[in-house]
Amino acid sequence: MAKKKKVKRVYKNGFNFLETYPVEFSKKVETVKYDGHVDAFDFPFPDKKIDHVIINLCPTEPWALSNSAVINNDVQDFPDFLNKLDKVRTGHFPESHCHVVIGTQETELVKESKQHKGHGDWLHVHTLDPIYPNDAPVLIVKKTLGLDVAYGQNTAEIGVVILEPQTVVGIFEHYIQKNELGTHLVPISGTGLRENKILKVKPGTPIQRILDGNVREDIKCRVFVNGPLNGAEVKDLTQKIDWSTKNIVVLEEKDYKIPFNYARVDELLFTTSLMGELRRCIYCNYCDDICPVGLEPALYWHCYIRGEKQKARLYALEKCIECGLCSFICPSKLELLQVIKECKSLK
Repeated sequence: MAKKKKVKRVYKNGFNFLETYPVEFSKKVETVKYDGHVDAFDFPFPDKKIDHVIINLCPTEPWALSNSAVINNDVQDFPDFLNKLDKVRTGHFPESHCHVVIGTQETELVKESKQHKGHGDWLHVHTLDPIYPNDAPVLIVKKTLGLDVAYGQNTAEIGVVILEPQTVVGIFEHYIQKNELGTHLVPISGTGLRENKILKVKPGTPIQRILDGNVREDIKCRVFVNGPLNGAEVKDLTQKIDWSTKNIVVLEEKDYKIPFNYARVDELLFTTSLMGELRRCIYCNYCDDICPVGLEPALYWHCYIRGEKQKARLYALEKCIECGLCSFICPSKLELLQVIKECKSLK
């Protein structure tokens, strides 16, 4: 009998979460009822002239809202979305070029974009491998326009605005059509839920209200807004979502030790372990291989445990985009991202 081929899941300069952790959502969009205060839609238009508008249609995280969900809910079809984009560009970013960035696997969207009638020279179509975190601002600007931007820098400073598809529709409806927007699509997913869903939610709704009836009752869980990699864990579920909320991930809490974790890197499980005693770096170099900006995260860890946090700056710490892949890939589950953020915060 032929041996089962072992899949190598460590990717150089990023990780294919869509392939490794496919997430299926219920096809029906459900509405969350909430009678409290609803936050009005608002977009902070930059004062500076914008030369390029990048529309990110290449999600790289499986818990992200899909393009099809936006198109099926907010527009008639993809050409209709492009027409709305053109009106947004003309009305608020005149003379700018729009760069639609689409995942290489979405061949139909690529075809429709290139065939869009009347786009003139304002619409540019780019394809991008859906490898996390290729859609992070630093990388998408570099890969699309060839421009360098620092992590955390406001891209408007160099004349670039990055928009998600829901934001494009929101600007069109609120500022051009003068319609009051009251709901926002928020996907919820994870091992702590009964079912992965896409919800229509009023911004201003508490997270607890969104999760009511959706969380498994037989477990303890942890809740993350905008993903478990570089999002924020939510301790207080009375916290309310806003228009910038991209997703909610609920993971079952694992509070036991995994034996021989260093020998089980192929499993690459998300950990929510609270048994976080200090473990040793085993010099596997996985964090170096996966880093999308070519850093060596283990160096920051060794500076940290030696009490030399300032020394971490000698190893291009400022180039880290805080994607969280180093913490994810580490077989010892060292809190590398937490250490990096702490070293960055030093004056």
